[in-house]
Amino acid sequence: MSETNNKKKCRQYNIQYLKYGFTQSPTNQLLPMCLICQKVFSNEAMKPSRLQEHLNKIHADKKDKDLSYFQGLEKKYLKQPTISNLFASCSKQEDDGLRASYNISLLIAKAGKQQTQLVKN
Repeated sequence: MSETNNKKKCRQYNIQYLKYGFTQSPTNQLLPMCLICQKVFSNEAMKPSRLQEHLNKIHADKKDKDLSYFQGLEKKYLKQPTISNLFASCSKQEDDGLRASYNISLLIAKAGKQQTQLVKN
């Protein structure tokens, strides 16, 4: 008796899906994401016919756009600031302020003066 394999087929993203307006989801590389509405679809929807159906039904005004239009959308999407990038820049500013404060305190301590003397002068 032969055993049948009941595994689900896990589709991989193909760069050609960009012509339908889809790219890889930033949170899960196995899922497609529409660049126009930024909706993430299931892995089962990663069939060219389903992606094209979404483009034709939901974004009918964009169905005749060429590949360069969707490449531009993808570049614009990738350049958008993310929450982690925003927090990283705030953290760097705080680090710079902390480092400056430490260096000033170190100079005062090396001079053998009290911390309050700098405030008075």
